[in-house]
Amino acid sequence: MSLVLKLVKNPFALVTIIMIIYVGIALHADVERLSKSVLRIDYSTIPLILIPMTIAILLLAVRYHRLLRALGINISIKKSISIYVAGLSLQATPANSGLIIKSQIIRSQLGYAISRTSPIVFIEKWSELTSVLLILIVCTAIHPIFESMLIIVVGIALALISFGIMKNPAFFAFFKRLAVRFPRLMKWEERIENSKDTLKILSSKKAVLEGFIFATPAEILIAVSVFLAFHAIGVKIGFVTSTQIFFTSLISGILSFIPGGFGITEASMLGLLIKYTDNDFGLLASAVLFVRLVTLWYSTCLGLIIAQIIIKYKEILNR
Repeated sequence: MSLVLKLVKNPFALVTIIMIIYVGIALHADVERLSKSVLRIDYSTIPLILIPMTIAILLLAVRYHRLLRALGINISIKKSISIYVAGLSLQATPANSGLIIKSQIIRSQLGYAISRTSPIVFIEKWSELTSVLLILIVCTAIHPIFESMLIIVVGIALALISFGIMKNPAFFAFFKRLAVRFPRLMKWEERIENSKDTLKILSSKKAVLEGFIFATPAEILIAVSVFLAFHAIGVKIGFVTSTQIFFTSLISGILSFIPGGFGITEASMLGLLIKYTDNDFGLLASAVLFVRLVTLWYSTCLGLIIAQIIIKYKEILNR
């Protein structure tokens, strides 16, 4: 069994590391002040916070279904959604590499090679990045924040480089030449060719536009959940500023290539909240943890539940 599936079946090591980071933030913020802030949360608003987040996940799952169909993989939308959500169980990995679990599920259930479907993750992350950048550009035009401007510049550069890799056959030709020269890498030649064909299909104008159409409203809905989470805990902040702070911090975490952006995303968000709001440190630290709970950890837990169901169902069938 692969390392990815082992992490899904036994995620406690990853959870332990994350808890250590969050306990560190709590201790630095003063546990007493943090606990008071948590008690002030209007818990009746949590369903309202999670509704936009859930719709966003479903929109991105439908996009995944459409990408599969573009590759000629015709499965029910229900199965596509369950596979997509299961993949969220390992989104807290460097560069979201754990999301390849979706390809492992498809290979085990439908027989398609991982190299054929794994490039979908690259396309998904690219369309989400470009959608977030568009939202940040609009927000920054309304309310300029230096940190957001800096992230926009770096993000656009990353998006252009990534798209260039997708569209440039020389990139794949280089790896194929490398595989030919080294016998141990020969098995990768077919995989490289499969990935090249997949990226060619998924980087077409139609596929890119369709991905963008699904990703942009999904990211806006996530921003709505973040805005509601801030207000539920008592941080009075405008929607534009809230969105800028969240997405600027999120991209900072992504660029760090640390699993889930842990530490970097939280520190960036906390620093920006301190700079652009008038609330006390304990409240803002609580807000950061609460926002991460209703965004990253809500979707991760949802993914773990679905992944466990899929794995157990497969084990039952194999008996």
